[in-house]
Amino acid sequence: MSIVVVATVTPQEGKLEALQAAFAIATPLIQKEPGCLQYATYSDGAVLVTIERWTDDAALAAHMQAPAIAALLEHAGELLGAAPEIRTLHDLGFGDVVKD
Repeated sequence: MSIVVVATVTPQEGKLEALQAAFAIATPLIQKEPGCLQYATYSDGAVLVTIERWTDDAALAAHMQAPAIAALLEHAGELLGAAPEIRTLHDLGFGDVVKD
């Protein structure tokens, strides 16, 4: 069963585009990490939301220590208006990630 992470990131006023640019650089690197099944970023014009899917707890733990996320957190830290809200969700075994 995979693990889903939903992270909501709130930028400082006027820093949304800079935050998006930081995520645009980090995303391809994160997507190549072992165990990454999905890593996508969305925005409503006020916040960024990442939706991630990892094979297991070990892959997620490795991601949190990986160079790409460390660089993203270091760079994005100066752009944040609040601490990110992160929810880790476990697959319940029904439904499908992609509807056919």
